[in-house]
Amino acid sequence: MDSEATTETTTGTARPTAKAILAAACRVIVRRGFDATRIADIAREAGTSTGTVHYYFETKDDVLLAALRWANQQPYVRVDELVEQGDDDLTRLAKLLEVAVPYLGRPRDEYILLIELWGRILHRPELVPDGEVVSARWRGYFFDVLRAGTESGAFQPERHPDEVAERLIGLVDGLGFKAVLGYRWMPPERMREILLRFAADELGVPYGELEERARSDV
Repeated sequence: MDSEATTETTTGTARPTAKAILAAACRVIVRRGFDATRIADIAREAGTSTGTVHYYFETKDDVLLAALRWANQQPYVRVDELVEQGDDDLTRLAKLLEVAVPYLGRPRDEYILLIELWGRILHRPELVPDGEVVSARWRGYFFDVLRAGTESGAFQPERHPDEVAERLIGLVDGLGFKAVLGYRWMPPERMREILLRFAADELGVPYGELEERARSDV
């Protein structure tokens, strides 16, 4: 555990920070699922005691929901960096589509945690605002990039860019869910190809150029 993941107690022993507890909870949720995750599992993953977990979070529900809220804000730091790296609107779109694919590892884990959040929202109306915040930020990337690209002339959509953005978001969400579940006919690579071809057709840009930019430095 690195220094940022621990804090000193009054006895001089190292206690994991709340952030470290949340990160541990997320790792367990990915492996076991929300409902099967126990406080003991989180404590073991964080290398601490159940008492330390309860020091920060009163109940299991408190720590698990806090973990999902925290986890679903983390990907945007990386998305912001990738989109900002793009020198033009076509490159920004390509990077956005590439990061939308749930490849094995961190990207898939992030998708799982998003699905777990929506699963809770389905039966907990009071959590709807959490979902709205996550959704609005994710959708905003697509609207911003497509509007800017259309205005600059990089894209030549036959429809309003907002409509294309809605369709693209729907495609990302639907295919991403299937890719995460491991459908044989929807591996991440197939999802990627569908997204890039759809975007190229809808926006009047060469598929090969979009694909090449998606592949570079992501």
